[in-house]
Amino acid sequence: MHIDEIKRQTNPFHPYNIMVVVVSLIILAWCWRSTEMSVGALLDGWGNMITYISGNPEIRDSGFFPPSLHGPKLLKYLLSMLETVQMAVLALILSVVIAFPASLFASRNTLNIIIPGNHGPARFLKNAIYTAVRFFANLSRSINEVIWALLFVSAVGLGPMPGIMALGIHTSGVLIKLFSEGIETVQQEPIDALTATGAGFLKVICYAVIPQITPFFVSMTLYRLESDVRSATILGFTGAGGIGCFLFDKLRGYENHDVTTILIIIVITVAIIDRISAAIRTRYT
Repeated sequence: MHIDEIKRQTNPFHPYNIMVVVVSLIILAWCWRSTEMSVGALLDGWGNMITYISGNPEIRDSGFFPPSLHGPKLLKYLLSMLETVQMAVLALILSVVIAFPASLFASRNTLNIIIPGNHGPARFLKNAIYTAVRFFANLSRSINEVIWALLFVSAVGLGPMPGIMALGIHTSGVLIKLFSEGIETVQQEPIDALTATGAGFLKVICYAVIPQITPFFVSMTLYRLESDVRSATILGFTGAGGIGCFLFDKLRGYENHDVTTILIIIVITVAIIDRISAAIRTRYT
């Protein structure tokens, strides 16, 4: 590439770059004004937040500190947190089982491997499958986990199962999108090389596609595990099991010391999972 062309493309004051910045600022100002955002309101109300956390001096035990460390309660919360993690793990397995094969049909390059040819029927079939899988992914991830949980609670009743199903369906949509985008970035040369030898689509996917995307798949799957643990704590508000049931109950009863205990347990659990995930990621990067 010519040096003048490089300078032109990397010039921060290029008219296109200036236009992007101006449009972005206009959108920012429009959104800020429409949503009535106000730094002043936050600064003025900061004291109310502190008062809420510290509690009303006229109301006994209305503050959030110190956390409640009563033995039987603490054990109960820890066991419910374990149930929450179990929900997230089962939901993740369910979502990966759905998302991995579906992502192969939501990616143009692997869809061309599975259904070769560019004639009319093949092209129509590929477009139909691609659109259907993408629609399922968009639908499942666009509907919040809480809504899915309410639907499954109405079907199977209270307990962890509706929470697992809700997280599994929602996460499958997210992973289909992430996995398919990762698949579409793989290098084409190994695929062409195996295809030229007459290998079937299963061998091409197993030996030319999967080895390239394994680190990305592992990273995204572990990220969704952390996200599902956090989401599972909220699904308890719908009666879908886990520590969220206790959190909702204590918030509703203004038992703020217990709320703090539950939040600390959640934060520590997510931090532990994050460290374990980081250790696993290093083996694939």
